[in-house]
Amino acid sequence: MYSKDEEKALKLEFWRKLHNRTRKIPGQRGKAKAWIGDKTSIKGIDLRFDVSRNMIGVALEINVKSEDRRLLLYEKLDAAKKIFENEFGEELIWDFAYERENGQQVCRVYKQMKGDYMVSAQWPVIFSFMIDNMLRMEKAFLEVQDYLKYDELGK
Repeated sequence: MYSKDEEKALKLEFWRKLHNRTRKIPGQRGKAKAWIGDKTSIKGIDLRFDVSRNMIGVALEINVKSEDRRLLLYEKLDAAKKIFENEFGEELIWDFAYERENGQQVCRVYKQMKGDYMVSAQWPVIFSFMIDNMLRMEKAFLEVQDYLKYDELGK
């Protein structure tokens, strides 16, 4: 359907337009939103956007290589589930064994919708979904961040 170059250009345009759309978030005063992303201050915990040809999502992802530490962090987050979801404003999908497209196993707490980022006509709905839910994901994460920072392994 698309050549590699066309797909790459469309993907870059998608992320550029999303970035520009964040300038319209209340309180941004025309500046692009700086997302927390991988700057959570907890090694191995990232907040990420996830887009594909059939699904759009926002997620808190625990991607520590050590399975023991990854599961420990997930258990701590799960213990704070009620607080996290209350701050987010609704129930989320919790998956302690989520497999990425590259085969890597991670723990994920996420929300998703059907959509195709390659269809520019869908972008307004996709951008609204991504921005609204990432703002809520960041707010929920910040509510439990200090609790997650310290674990029994001292790392």
